[in-house]
Amino acid sequence: MPASDHLKRLMVETIASNINEMVIGFDGTPATSSDGAAGRPATTITPTVTILDNATLLVEGTLTTATSYDETLKEVYVQLRGTTGFTPITRHVFRPIQKSSNNEITLQIIIEVN
Repeated sequence: MPASDHLKRLMVETIASNINEMVIGFDGTPATSSDGAAGRPATTITPTVTILDNATLLVEGTLTTATSYDETLKEVYVQLRGTTGFTPITRHVFRPIQKSSNNEITLQIIIEVN
């Protein structure tokens, strides 16, 4: 018997309320379902999490013009950071982006919970 819609919504709400860090990094190695951390972190930001429906979250984070890097950004890692460590949520690799003080970047991640 599949989980009820109420339970699915509760799981999505629990995950959404616990996501509190988005790590942007330089590592471009392929992302897997067993990734345990960001490869080479550049910065950590606090994302905005929006529940789109009973199975989908939108996680958004912005790097403002106040930050710039000599190396291209290639990964984003979403996690829950607690008092005793962190819990990995998801890691994604994207086409390299050159982040300078002349551009602002907003990263949007869709997470489907099944």
